[in-house]
Amino acid sequence: MSKIGLIIKREYGSRVKKKSFIILTLLVPFLVAGLLVALAYLSAPEEKNYKILVVDEATAVTKHLFIEQAKRAQEPEQKGNIVTDPEGHLNDKYKFIYYDNVEAGKSFEEVKDLFAEEEGMQDYDLLVYVPTSDDGGTSKLFNSVKVVFREIPPAHVQTHITQIINNSVEKHKLEAFEIDPDLYKSVKSQIRVDFNDVKSEDDRDSMVEEKSVIGFVFGLLIYLFIFFYGVQVMKGVIEEKTSRIVEVIVSSVKPFELMMGKIIGIMLVGLTQFAMWVTLIGTFAIVGLPFLVSDKYAAGFQATQNIPTEQVTGDVANHMGLNEQAVTAQNSDTLMYLFNEVPWVSLIFIFLFFFIGGYLLYGSLMAAVGAAVDSETDTQQFMLPVTLPLIFAYMISLIGIQDPNSTIMQWCSQIPFTSPIVMLVRYSANGGDGMTLPLISSMILLIVTFIGTTWVAGKIYRTGILMYGKKITYKELFKWLKY
Repeated sequence: MSKIGLIIKREYGSRVKKKSFIILTLLVPFLVAGLLVALAYLSAPEEKNYKILVVDEATAVTKHLFIEQAKRAQEPEQKGNIVTDPEGHLNDKYKFIYYDNVEAGKSFEEVKDLFAEEEGMQDYDLLVYVPTSDDGGTSKLFNSVKVVFREIPPAHVQTHITQIINNSVEKHKLEAFEIDPDLYKSVKSQIRVDFNDVKSEDDRDSMVEEKSVIGFVFGLLIYLFIFFYGVQVMKGVIEEKTSRIVEVIVSSVKPFELMMGKIIGIMLVGLTQFAMWVTLIGTFAIVGLPFLVSDKYAAGFQATQNIPTEQVTGDVANHMGLNEQAVTAQNSDTLMYLFNEVPWVSLIFIFLFFFIGGYLLYGSLMAAVGAAVDSETDTQQFMLPVTLPLIFAYMISLIGIQDPNSTIMQWCSQIPFTSPIVMLVRYSANGGDGMTLPLISSMILLIVTFIGTTWVAGKIYRTGILMYGKKITYKELFKWLKY
């Protein structure tokens, strides 16, 4: 076996046998699964019903609107100045109560104080205040509706209440301007606009942004892998240097062989750990998915997106002329389209290439940084130039999701220090179409640059690995390249 092979075997074996490696490998999937379950459970909407008081300076307008909705189920009770829907027919969660026992002309601040201090008002959670408009209540009336709360309601509750009020306002204005509701609905209905690739045989929307996100996720994995395991290479070099073990090792092997063996060995450790994480997390996802998609947990995940379940399955669907079955079918079609249109086999192959290539490129540079310093505290001045392109690539990819073929994305997909992340976004967004030449050139440039950085890192490593007690500067590093 070659000397590099022996070093790889030693580096790999010593690390995978550590208790910390075994514990971390097994613990991370459990932590991820536990966090997802906890997030779903804790974010599930509370079973709370809201009593909402409506104060209307325009008198009968809001009274008519809210009562009209309640009449769909049954006639609401009327008690003097208060008109209510006691059974909550308007909505199981929201009970609107109209209150007109307020002197005309009161300002919002006065009504707010009344809501805060008057006896009996403490039973209500929210106050909807509708001021009088200057034009008799036809156009400006509801542009300044205010809602007062005692405890801030969740974002999805705010969204749903806002939609209920907007729907009521819309109905009032249609009646005020004598507009046929059916005609208005047909005019207002949203039209789906599909952007089709001229090369595509499918007439569906190309979903460029959705496909870009898939590439970004792969790029994010590379970003995290390079940072996590590249730093391990640097720390390993510093540890051997400070313990003087390296003096014994370099008497038997060349510094370059030692550096490459360490880089490749840690890479294999990372790939092993990554493969085990994917396997375990995938198993948990398959086994635990039926539990996570139960009504309570599904509601929890939906709440984290500030979108109420009722709004998704009812209001929005009805507004677009769709029912629940149509929405479900549309989502299923979208998933199937992405599954069929994204070139998964080639994307995974490209991911593995840039996964390994990007790590080797940055790993060699981080090994050189470790050889040039005596302690981790001295690495700061050298780590910034090394990691800055990687951070820049992440930011560009995040922005490039919406425009994957922009000029800066094209350039960054060719620059070896940014291409491991950016190219995946471009390739996924384009579905591989027209990406053969850019992909080949990007791969060649990455390989050539890796050879160059390895040569530079080897020069620095060979000189710095046996140098102690001297403060290294960039000027000194350039001198080492001439040795």
